[in-house]
Amino acid sequence: MKALYFDGSLKVLNVPKPRPQGNEVLIKILCSAVCNTDLEILKGYMGFKGILGHEFVGEVVSKSSLLAGKRVVGEINCSCGECFLCKTGRKSHCPNRTVLGIFERPGVFTEFTTLPVENLHVIPDYMSIERAVFTEPLAAAIEIFEQVQIKPSQNVFIFGAGKLGLLISQVFRLNGCEYITFDSNSIKVKKAHSMGIHARGLKTLKSHEMAEVCVDCTGAPDGIKSAMSHLYPRGRLVLKTTVADPEKINLNQIVINEFEVIGSRCGAFEPALSLLEQNLVDPEPIVSKVFDFKDILEAIDFAQQPSTLKVLIRH
Repeated sequence: MKALYFDGSLKVLNVPKPRPQGNEVLIKILCSAVCNTDLEILKGYMGFKGILGHEFVGEVVSKSSLLAGKRVVGEINCSCGECFLCKTGRKSHCPNRTVLGIFERPGVFTEFTTLPVENLHVIPDYMSIERAVFTEPLAAAIEIFEQVQIKPSQNVFIFGAGKLGLLISQVFRLNGCEYITFDSNSIKVKKAHSMGIHARGLKTLKSHEMAEVCVDCTGAPDGIKSAMSHLYPRGRLVLKTTVADPEKINLNQIVINEFEVIGSRCGAFEPALSLLEQNLVDPEPIVSKVFDFKDILEAIDFAQQPSTLKVLIRH
């Protein structure tokens, strides 16, 4: 089968079809999406080499599985289930885990992949694959509210109107709080406005404007500095950005201002699918372009352009 392989350079290779192990099933990839993490891996993030990609919709083709023929999305962390962290509800931090297309596990920019059955979630028959492929990043957006109690009376600054930032903005809008999403890219700000999101250009943000909660989802090394500089003392700083070359920050400011810093990563799929089913979050305007898998190298190039939002791949 063909796969997009990274080993310091990107190439499309013929690789063996994977064989499910243990409680895994074989999944035919129907649709995948390019995440900023994929682009950071190309810069050296996680030192990953192998088949890229972790956001997908697929069809289970293992005939012996109860899910055979079902369309599914999949959680990307594959944990051991036996360690202390797994048994205390922190499977996504299992020290023995592999991570789909990110760490020690081949990804989904290919024809077939394998995942444990417990990682899979069936999508409704009426939901399009172009909508369902947003389940994983939307789960990451919702995770903020699993970690932090944010009152509707608190104001929030969201830094970054990219593909994740626009999902996070929609989730905050549902919360009812006063939020503003900032970005230095005017095209992304206009896209946010077209989606009914409160957004402004980063240059319009004055030094005296402050928020109780600041979220960094810029995908840029210096995003954390912008967020910290507009956070009230004892405010909450939520970090969503992971980059290959992180910025050095002044930890004294965290101590002096008594900031509460929350790292935020993966989230639960069930509430994400629920929001998509109820049309409470609309991801489709975020799609910049859809490519066929045969053009995946072109798709990755397009995804790296500054004004590009979500790029989807038809398999």
